[in-house]
Amino acid sequence: MNEKKFSRIVDLFLQTKDRHNNTLNMNYLLIHQNEQTYVHHFKNWNKPSDVRSISKTVMTIAFGIVKKLAKKGKYPEINENTYIFPIIKDGVTIKNKENIPKLKRVQIKHLLTHTIGYEDVLLMRNDIIDIDPYSLVDYVINYPIVHEPGEYYLYSNAGFYLLSVVLQEFLQEDLHTFLQRELFEPLGIKNFTWEKYGNYIAGATRLWLMPEDLLAIGQLLLNNGKYNGRQILPASWIQKMLQINTHTKNVDTPHAIFRRYGYGYGLWLAKKNIYFGHGTDGQILAIIPEKDAIIITLSEQEDMKPIEHIVNQIIEQKL
Repeated sequence: MNEKKFSRIVDLFLQTKDRHNNTLNMNYLLIHQNEQTYVHHFKNWNKPSDVRSISKTVMTIAFGIVKKLAKKGKYPEINENTYIFPIIKDGVTIKNKENIPKLKRVQIKHLLTHTIGYEDVLLMRNDIIDIDPYSLVDYVINYPIVHEPGEYYLYSNAGFYLLSVVLQEFLQEDLHTFLQRELFEPLGIKNFTWEKYGNYIAGATRLWLMPEDLLAIGQLLLNNGKYNGRQILPASWIQKMLQINTHTKNVDTPHAIFRRYGYGYGLWLAKKNIYFGHGTDGQILAIIPEKDAIIITLSEQEDMKPIEHIVNQIIEQKL
């Protein structure tokens, strides 16, 4: 990557039209490769962007940090096989008693992989506009769990919101405060906003960051949990994040290199050695280890296919 090539890529974003023949509504493009960073602000945009479901990747990193600290004796033991019910049961009101047997079998790994067992997509932002945010925990807990935990994949916001609830109740500390101290400050992220649904951060969404902030998160993943020489996240946890739990044929694009071939822990996995966070309206944090590269797009673009196509071209070096 060099300035000339980066400028050509920016021009392509500026010239490309979506399916409605509209110019792409981009906020930022950032490409980092071989210790060189190139960033473009579209429309002179200079404020944090809503990273949408990339929040799920950040929550998965957060759990890895909690697990690390617990292993060092700072907290009781916790891992991805921990059952969530004993942690949250005193803070919820269960009216749907039929849910209890399955709730007792839900483990943290089911939250991380969208396999709690719900048959309906839950907590997408347009679906909860008129719901009291303080009631959302009980809403999710009482929503019918149809399938045995671990046996049915359905992409949703429910699991990562519940992860936020579980972690805050486990830590007995405001999760926002914990994240600021244990994750964002070590990464040099000084100004972030993560909205709450009631007493708990949304977890699956509603995190606002600058592209440079996402770059720090990407570097943490690319460098096996290290940032500026400090081991913030265990390399072993990143390896678990990168193991495919579900092949996601319904959203895969087999003709592309940049594709949603499968889902790990809070990350989408391509068939080749590429992994990424991905959010509605064109939010991408893509890590390409073989090229020592990170690609970030932040936008408000409903039709995401043109953005994904250009990212695929960048990875294939066709530009």
